[in-house]
Amino acid sequence: MRKTCLLLALFVVGVLFQAPAFAASSSPKAGWPAHVRLLTGPNGGQWFVLGERMAEVLGKGMLPTTSRMGGGMANIASINSSAGDMGFSLACFLGASLSGEEEYKSINLDNTVLMANIYPQVLYFLLPRDFAEQHNIQSVKDLLQLRMPLRFASLKPGTASEFILNLLFKYGYNTSFDKLREQGWITSFNNYAETADSFVAGEIDCFAYTAGTTVPLILLMEQHTDVVILPVEEDVLKHLEKKFKTGTYVIEPGKYKSVTQPIQTLGDWTCILVRKNLPKDFVYEVNKILWENRQYLSGSVEDFGMLSPQTALPAGLEAHPGSVAFWKSLGK
Repeated sequence: MRKTCLLLALFVVGVLFQAPAFAASSSPKAGWPAHVRLLTGPNGGQWFVLGERMAEVLGKGMLPTTSRMGGGMANIASINSSAGDMGFSLACFLGASLSGEEEYKSINLDNTVLMANIYPQVLYFLLPRDFAEQHNIQSVKDLLQLRMPLRFASLKPGTASEFILNLLFKYGYNTSFDKLREQGWITSFNNYAETADSFVAGEIDCFAYTAGTTVPLILLMEQHTDVVILPVEEDVLKHLEKKFKTGTYVIEPGKYKSVTQPIQTLGDWTCILVRKNLPKDFVYEVNKILWENRQYLSGSVEDFGMLSPQTALPAGLEAHPGSVAFWKSLGK
């Protein structure tokens, strides 16, 4: 067994079981669902971990709540078809659906709407330091020019990571996974923990995915191997911001051991989406419970503490009336 496998597993399990589940404190009101179906993310990721604790909080203060694994794009489809009530995603999915690009017109938002932006989402390109130095890779552009059997890994199709990488490659660098495979790249898709384990074991040359601003998994990986985080070129970031309403996030020195100077990369927002046809008072109450329990929730994922009335409802994106009412009540 690889030396880090048990450590990564213990990390995930330890976070998941910090507190027991609670019984629901109330019965459904008129028009409310009998229970809440919360859609999270791949096993081992921040959405997965945070979703477990959110289900606990909503179950204690509102209604019985179940959480199940999903992904940024898959969650939209499930919510839109009423196979889920709420779930994590990225704001860029909403921006893509409004971009006018033919390939994103299939993102159906007829019954899906924003509940709230939660915390910034950051795109990471991680390389082993010795590999980056050997091939003189100093940016994502340098990486994408390599013609060799580079072992590249990310998260499974249907996840936010897979979507945003496709968007970045096509509209930022005029390339694609197919073109990169023609350059000799070997691509694989898995979950967070197993991919991180393979990275530390030296079986992967690049691990690219989106996560929050403080990622325990990266901190853990840095304990076992030297890591380089690549910047995304400024012209690429500006082009994507104009077209898809994404942003720029700067990873500051000290955030991770490997970061000794500011690193610009693609930024977005982790958000919670809900069914449009959920009652206004139900969505208001969900916002209220999560806001009142933000300190407890940030104990599982630190970034949840960044939830704020100033950023919860971004300009230009439709939000559920229950969310609008709640955040206005806080002076938003």
